[in-house]
Amino acid sequence: MRKSIKRAVVVGTALAVTTGAGAAYAAWVAKGAGEAKAQAVSAAPLTTGSVSLTADLYPGAAGDAKITINNPNSYKVKVTDITATGITASGGLGECLGSNVVFANQTGKNIEVPAKGNVQVTLTNAVSMIADAQDGCQGATFTVAVSLVGASAA
Repeated sequence: MRKSIKRAVVVGTALAVTTGAGAAYAAWVAKGAGEAKAQAVSAAPLTTGSVSLTADLYPGAAGDAKITINNPNSYKVKVTDITATGITASGGLGECLGSNVVFANQTGKNIEVPAKGNVQVTLTNAVSMIADAQDGCQGATFTVAVSLVGASAA
C-alpha cells in the first residue's frame, strides 16, 4: 500500500506541476503595431510696426531707430537680421528722395520675440541722413521698410 501512496503523491505532484505550467502558458501574448501622426504648423510671418527715430535727423546726423517686432506664432522666435528693403520720404519742403536717409542693416542680432507676443527694440545709430541731403528734406518724414530673418527658438 505504501507504494501506491508514493505513486499517487508522485503522480499528483507531477500533475500539479504540469497543470500550473499549462495555466501560466495559457496566458495570451498580445502584440501589435501602428503609427502615430502629428502635423507641423506653418510658420506665420513676423510683422513690424513702424520704425521710428529717437532723435531728429539733419545732414550728417544719425539717430536710434525703434522697431516693434510682432510674432503671431505659437512658439518664440529669435530674430538675427533686420534689413532695409526701402526708404521713402514724404511731407518735406520740396523734393526729397528716400535715398537721403540710410539704414544700417542689423546682422548677427539675437532678439527673442515671445510666442504670440511682441518686443520693442532700439537699434543704436541705425538711421542717418547723408551729409549732402536735399534742402527739400526739411520737415520730411522718412519711412523705413524692413525685412526680418529669424528662426524658432527653443
